[in-house]
Amino acid sequence: MAKQIEVRCTADIADIIVTALTWFVQTHYPHGADECSSAAREALLDLASRFERELVPHGASRYSHRIRAFVCQAVKAWLSQQELATGQCYVNRCQVVIEVCRGISDGAGFAAAAQRDAARPGPGIEA
Repeated sequence: MAKQIEVRCTADIADIIVTALTWFVQTHYPHGADECSSAAREALLDLASRFERELVPHGASRYSHRIRAFVCQAVKAWLSQQELATGQCYVNRCQVVIEVCRGISDGAGFAAAAQRDAARPGPGIEA
């Protein structure tokens, strides 16, 4: 069995991860794509579903380290999109959520990151 990453966080952060994964799949992996894209699509949608069942209500879940880069890219791309849509900075929150996705943080610094982002003018994430 592949090495697992344990993710722990609040429901708010879990919602960001689930939304990011779902958006990323819809944006980057359309229906009817080649076999590799279809496999990636299904793996990421399965993970989003598992996170919705486990991480959102219970604050903990696990996933294969093999798709960690996809998860982190989904979060970065989604929050970058939010910056473009709102004109607000998300760079500090993005860092916290990515640390959660890597299993090295429980997201405890998210509120402070949101305050630092609010103090910054304009977008800060480079996709």
